[in-house]
Order: sequence, then C-alpha cells, then structure tokens
Amino acid sequence: MPSRKLTVTTLTGSRRANNRGLPVKLTIVAKHAKITDAIKEYAEDKVERLERFFDRINSIHVTLDKQGDSNRCEIEIAAARHGHFVASVTNTEDIHAAIDLCLDKSERQLKKLKEKIRGHKGTDKRKKLGRDVKRQTQRLPKDETYEDAVNE
Repeated sequence: MPSRKLTVTTLTGSRRANNRGLPVKLTIVAKHAKITDAIKEYAEDKVERLERFFDRINSIHVTLDKQGDSNRCEIEIAAARHGHFVASVTNTEDIHAAIDLCLDKSERQLKKLKEKIRGHKGTDKRKKLGRDVKRQTQRLPKDETYEDAVNE
C-alpha cells in the first residue's frame, strides 16, 4: 500500500476568517509523496488569495499527488451559501506549477459563482427596464397620445 501523509491545517485569525467570523479550514493531503514544509507553506500562501474572491468559504481541501513524472493538484472548496462546491484539477511536471494552475482555475470558478449569486453582473434589471420604457414614451410626439399610437 502506498504511503500517505496527511497534513491538516486550520487557518484562524481575523485575516483568515470568512465573513461570518468563522475560521476557514484548510486541509492539505499528499498522496504517493511526502509533503515538505516549503510546499506546504507555498500552498497555504497561494490558497490565501482565494478568500479575496469569495468571502463565504468554509473549507478548502488541497490534494497533492505524485504519479510517475507528473504532479497532480486537486483543490476542492466548500462555500457556505446554498452548498456551493468548487473543484479544480491540474497535472504538470512541477508541483508549484500544478498548484498555481489549479488555483487559477479555482479563482475563475469562484468569480463566476460570485457573479451568479449577485445576479447578472450586479445590475438590477428592473431599473434598466424602467429607463427603456421612459425613453420610448419620450419619443412619442407631443400631439399624439399613447392610445393614438397604439391604434395606428
């Protein structure tokens, strides 16, 4: 059976808490390889930036796997709102590149999720609809009423 080293880190403190003041749980797991302190710190520092894109993160699970010459990185993020879940996977020769690429994918997914939750780019469609109706009614000639325009 292959060796597996499990490292569990819980991030706490005001900087590492989600918007509800609860700590974000970070779990780093290495499969088929040993995780060094340098790689662990690198992953922790990089994962920290994900919290800037989405503030309702409950837990982040990072799995680093060595498969021959390839390094695989999996990141799974559990968000508090409505059970949202974000996952990304990359395979590269360099473990640092795998972490970076995986985090880039996760960033894009979190931005997309946040935009989806906020609505279409944060705009209120009712305001836009009201402006369009107002513009159309302003285009009517002053002599003509609405009923006259409809009857034509």
